Amino acid sequence: MRAATRTLIALSLPPMLIGLTSCDQAIPTSGTYTVRAFTFVGSAPPEDSAAPHVWINTNTALSFSNKAVTSSLPCSVMIDCTDNDGAFQAAEFTTVQITYDDGSIDRAPEGLTLPLRIAARKYETVNSVAGGRIVKSTVSVISGSIPNVVTRAESFRLHMEGRFIQHDGGTIPFVIDRRFDIRIENADKPAAEVLRDG
Repeated sequence: MRAATRTLIALSLPPMLIGLTSCDQAIPTSGTYTVRAFTFVGSAPPEDSAAPHVWINTNTALSFSNKAVTSSLPCSVMIDCTDNDGAFQAAEFTTVQITYDDGSIDRAPEGLTLPLRIAARKYETVNSVAGGRIVKSTVSVISGSIPNVVTRAESFRLHMEGRFIQHDGGTIPFVIDRRFDIRIENADKPAAEVLRDG
């Protein structure tokens, strides 16, 4: 091996080794993690529902330095909808209401400027089919959030009304009415289990 090549290899190894060492220190793969987290599990939407899919972002975070998994308030309503025909230019939400099991209504949505519009964006899908042929298609995706509208870690009912805005100016109304049950986890778990579950 020539001297110049040996020097190049010697110079390139320390950064790689440093990176490996720092990864091992940054991600503890043994020991116990403290889990203090909650999630909201939504009821199934009606089978014939053309409304956007919604879920609740509980700001769940994994801290390697503290060996902890935590969730925090306030939470956001996340919105996802795929329009395979590309007919929609946006979704508009005109009503957002959160009612907890004790009958109280969360006041956070009152701070929203309604109607709230989420524009569609184009997304290219790539699929392979029999024979190795690649097929590309373009769909419209409506994806976004209504931030900080769930302020209590309790089960609730979410009621939303809105409409899809079509490229030709037409509208298609929708209603979302779903219950979200809270699941709370207070446990100490082995690192391997926490890291496996992500």
